[in-house]
Amino acid sequence: MKKQDINKQDFMKEDINKQNIKKNQFNTPSNDSMKTAYKLGSKLVRDRLMNESKENIDILDEMDDSDVLVIPGTYDHIHLVLEHSDIPYKSIEAEQLVSAELRADQTIFVNCANYFPTEAARKLAGFVASGGQLITTDWALKNVLEVGFPGKVKYNSQATSDEVVRVELIEKDDPLLKGFIDEEAMPVWWLEGSSYPIEIIDPENVKVLMRSKELKEKYGEEAVIISFSHGKGVVYHMISHFYLQRTETRDAKQEMKSSNYSSMKGASKGTQAIFEEADMDEDLNYGMVQSASTSTEFVNRALINQKKKFRKKKDKSI
Repeated sequence: MKKQDINKQDFMKEDINKQNIKKNQFNTPSNDSMKTAYKLGSKLVRDRLMNESKENIDILDEMDDSDVLVIPGTYDHIHLVLEHSDIPYKSIEAEQLVSAELRADQTIFVNCANYFPTEAARKLAGFVASGGQLITTDWALKNVLEVGFPGKVKYNSQATSDEVVRVELIEKDDPLLKGFIDEEAMPVWWLEGSSYPIEIIDPENVKVLMRSKELKEKYGEEAVIISFSHGKGVVYHMISHFYLQRTETRDAKQEMKSSNYSSMKGASKGTQAIFEEADMDEDLNYGMVQSASTSTEFVNRALINQKKKFRKKKDKSI
């Protein structure tokens, strides 16, 4: 048996109880209501991006599947967010990453995973150093970031329970977080059972973009979304997942119809009509679409921002 296989088995054995917590909590992310919320959210996000600039939409429409790589994990399903947004992507296993040819203008998503090869984590560090954009979730904190980017962040060894916490936006200048800025109801964040709180080791270079006072009170760390530069590129990481299987309302506004949310966020007439029709046929509310839309907008803006960065470099070289 190879040493790599032994390490993999040891790691999986170590986290077996945490895996079972997540696995047994909920059904697969095919929950009809949340699926509808993501489909509607993608239409709303596209309206918002178009209102800002047609260039945003052109960039998304011109993307091909080599621009976005998704590394599957044990949990999280970023590919569903991409599919609902009609964004092409390629799925690649972590083991294949070691020999893959990567481009600096790509974005790589690493889903929450219970195992990740050391060589692959280091390959990702080189990818980011050359200008790449890496976006990771939950257990990738321990398996990817601690390994490939030592001294930045780490898991604080206090796994969360299954619950929802209020979140607060801190870094309003980050272009990826524009979807959170004009929220009228404070967003909530679902912590799946055994999510990994983020301990900041290098506070001078690691930015906390979004935080939760509830998270800190219960588990010792406040960070929900963080980012840091590495060479010419950037890393974003969040606790829990992009694709939510459920959400929770915390105030009366979040219990309102989903069409109230789309109206507040500037939906086009066509999109607004779709929301209103969905309200009559689906079990939706403001809070569900809010959660789906904000995570979808983060993904779309991340891809746009990465492409714009390399367009600017190309323009300067001409």
